[in-house]
Order: sequence, then structure tokens, then C-alpha cells
Amino acid sequence: MKLLTINTHAWLEENQDEKMEILAKTIAEKQYDVIAMQEVNQLMNSPVIYDGIRNDNYGWKLLEKLEKYTDTDYYYHWSNSHIGFGKYDEGVAIITKHPIKDEDEFYCTFSQSVRVINARRIVSITLDYEGQEIEFYSCHMNLPNCETEDMGENIQTILKRTKNDNLKFLMGDFNTDAIHNQEAYQNIINQGLFDTYELAEKKDSGITVNKKIDGWATSGSEKRLDYIFSNKKVKVLESKVIFNGENKGVVSDHFGLEVKIEL
Repeated sequence: MKLLTINTHAWLEENQDEKMEILAKTIAEKQYDVIAMQEVNQLMNSPVIYDGIRNDNYGWKLLEKLEKYTDTDYYYHWSNSHIGFGKYDEGVAIITKHPIKDEDEFYCTFSQSVRVINARRIVSITLDYEGQEIEFYSCHMNLPNCETEDMGENIQTILKRTKNDNLKFLMGDFNTDAIHNQEAYQNIINQGLFDTYELAEKKDSGITVNKKIDGWATSGSEKRLDYIFSNKKVKVLESKVIFNGENKGVVSDHFGLEVKIEL
């Protein structure tokens, strides 16, 4: 199984169309099973085309580009989390090439209004993968020092959303730097999660941000902010940073993270 997570920083990038082409070509080439995306934006006043998705929804436009490079059919699930940069519906999304058995969307935070930046919505899908039900969650979490939210409680809300023993993958931008804030990172692990980066038999530096970005304006150091966690120990063959200028071109202010898992 191949997984990818990427904070797309949608419509806020220079040369946005060119960067979307890089992402679409790579998805077609790599044939990921599941792709989790964060900051999947659309203008608040654009026409709605389907179930709250507007005609400039980043993920929707990405799917249109994908059609040029592959015959694979993809399924898409998106939900709005909050207002971003004063003009966007800022959401999270999942793309998969497998039929979706079940899907869900919910707030994992105490704040539950699109007008509150700390309100964080989660989208999830359940797949029947080789006879095993597996759940995937696209997550864009608050910083650990958020005054109105508790990271541990937010993660527990996600993990307890379904009352079963399914394998669960929490994928996304956790806004927690494992390199410089070990205490906050360990708090995530203490919720009962395994970091696929740490489990990987082969891995690189894991660095997914190497400059100052929104939310980290005072920190230009290299950071590991993006993760793929699991609620059970799994065999991870490889964890690799992508879209960092060395392994494919840069497409966002975050690099992507891809993992290969043997189930």
C-alpha cells in the first residue's frame, strides 16, 4: 500500500498551475492508494457544483488534471474546516483509487464554526483493502500551544469516532515539530499512535518544512510537521519526503510525505 500526505497551500502558491501539474503527474506515476491533503481551498463566492464543492475547489481541479495522465478512476471526499485568509473555504480532502465503503466528516476540536480558525474538521474514508477494513483520516491540527484546544483530546476524538478495532491511519499536517518539540510530539504518540517514519525500514531526514511559513513565522529551521500515524504497529517498507526539489519539484510551502506499507 502506498500513501501520500501533502498540505497543498492551495491557490496561495506562485506558479500554482505548474505546481498542480507536478502533483497530478506524480499521482498518476506513483499510483498511490490514498492521498490526504490539507489546505484544500476554494473561493467562498465561487459557484457550487456538487455537495458544497465549488468550481475552483483545488482538489476538484487536481482531479481534472489527473485525467490527462491516467485512466485510473479516483474517488474524492472534501469538507470545509474554516475560513482561510479571509476569502477561502479552507478544507481537508482525501483522494483514493479504491471504492469507498464509508466516509465521514466531523470536527475534532472544541471550536466548531467556520468563522473560528482553531476549528479543525476531519474527513475520513473506510476502504475494504484486500479483505481488511482500514480507515484513513486527513488531519490539519492546531499548534501544540493553541490556548483553546488540546492536541491529545482532539486526537482521541478522531480515534474514538468509530467504535471498532479497525486499522486507522491519521495523515496530515499536525503542526508539531518532532525535531525541536519532543514533548509535544511525544504527547501525540502517547495517544496510542505509531509514527510510520519511525517504523520505516528505509527513510530519509523526514523534513517537510525548511523555511518560515504561516503559523511558523519566527522559525526558519528545518521541521518535521507532516506525518502518517497508525493506531497499530505495521510493517513500513519506506518513508520518503517528496516534492522537496530533490524528489520531484516543490508544489507547496510544505513538502509531501509518502510511505510504503506491507499489510
